[in-house]
Amino acid sequence: MTGTLAQAQPSEQVEPLSASLESSITPVRNEHMGICTHFVRKRGMEHWDPETYMPMVADLGLGWIRDEVLWSQIEPTPGHYVIPDKAREWIDLAAKYDLKICLTLAGGNWDYEDAYDPEAYARAAAYLATALKDKVQAIEILNEPFHGYAEYYGEGTRKGGDWYGRSTKTDEVQGWVERYRILINQAADAIKAANPDMKVVGLGSFPAINYRQIEGGLAGTVDGITAHPYSYRTVPELVPYAASQRNFVRNGNRNVADAEGTFASFIQMLREFSAEYDGPKEIWLTEWGFSNFRLRKDHRGNYWGFTPEAAAAYIQRRYMECLGLGVEMSAVYSLMDDRYNMNDRPLESSMNSENNFGLLTSDGEKKPAYNAVRNVAIATDGFIPAEVVDVTIKPGSSRPDGNPFQWWDGTELVAPDRIASYQFMDEDGNAVIALWSMERIGDISARPADISIGISLEQAKGLTVEDLMSGETYTPIMKDAGDGTLLLPDFGVPPHPVLIRLGKDV
Repeated sequence: MTGTLAQAQPSEQVEPLSASLESSITPVRNEHMGICTHFVRKRGMEHWDPETYMPMVADLGLGWIRDEVLWSQIEPTPGHYVIPDKAREWIDLAAKYDLKICLTLAGGNWDYEDAYDPEAYARAAAYLATALKDKVQAIEILNEPFHGYAEYYGEGTRKGGDWYGRSTKTDEVQGWVERYRILINQAADAIKAANPDMKVVGLGSFPAINYRQIEGGLAGTVDGITAHPYSYRTVPELVPYAASQRNFVRNGNRNVADAEGTFASFIQMLREFSAEYDGPKEIWLTEWGFSNFRLRKDHRGNYWGFTPEAAAAYIQRRYMECLGLGVEMSAVYSLMDDRYNMNDRPLESSMNSENNFGLLTSDGEKKPAYNAVRNVAIATDGFIPAEVVDVTIKPGSSRPDGNPFQWWDGTELVAPDRIASYQFMDEDGNAVIALWSMERIGDISARPADISIGISLEQAKGLTVEDLMSGETYTPIMKDAGDGTLLLPDFGVPPHPVLIRLGKDV
């Protein structure tokens, strides 16, 4: 389904939609795109009112939301299961707006001797798969187990573990890595026995840890590998897992990305490795994003504070690359800023990286990323990756990275001085080329490039360009290159995606 793009609007205060306005919500539900929400309403998330903000989720045109329920709340006493009213409220609303749900069964249950007892967790997951079979489409087995889950066993990144699943003292793989592999396999088997149609996804750790668990063997009932490929301090085409000799050893004598650390290589290598070990075929990126927090002069954290405009462009670029690489579901983090420290320390809150990932402020005001996400979701609904025509791109200028980042593992992350290009067929059979410059967001106008496309000038009569940030559509300057090839001379390639729509006659 396609729709009309809405041009980005200035920030505006959000109020609950009236019944008359609800009819204007886009019907688009882009099945490969999602967003993280906090309707679970834990500490710092109490302001996530479902009645106010679920309509705004629906109007983004995304197909999925990713949220959570707490195991201890759905099983308040051993063997007694319930869907809490607070959870049912937002789940019912999501179903009303035809939003699919990836539901994380999170946290432990301290009524058991082992708060993460695999058999007990599996029974709770099976209950969810049955009780919510008409409203939840996927269950995720814990969130980032290298944190809370591993910490429970005195291990993980909070207890002497590293990003590679090892002890920082002995370099030995920590025991929680195998414990979680057993837990996800038991939970997946139980879920599929209760509801064969429920998707089961999991892992959700840093790449080296995911690889170790895939290598150990995942049940055939696990449908998808979850990953959280934050770019932290650099552009979305890079992730901080670049290949190096040191990282090769840390990763278990393997690489998890190429030497540049490209996101594309990260996805490709993960697929290939999983296939080698008969692992899951699907990749679910259930969390990634770009924070707008204010940087302190002595900031030492992993994340970087991006401008709202940069975050909007980077989010569009990540979504487009996920589509081009065939990622099954990709969910940006998150709909709205959180409020840790907001009431007593507003300055601290503005400088907290975790608080400021939202497409909306914590008061519900739209940031530029909100309409940027809506534009890309609507414009690309129904896209299927497909190499249709020959495309040659000759940049007319260089755009070197003026702020390369030295990651803590010793690798340097440098924004690629290239133009990204992916091809698709839309649901009406039209060929589409997506282009953007992979540079950091700056103050320079669109990058000139000669774009040669293997179609004739006659075939290009209906060619148009859509700018996914502004929502504008225009006809570019076109020339016959003299060999049956179309030339778009000095085409302006911005640092956010544009779609060259070629039509059906190619």
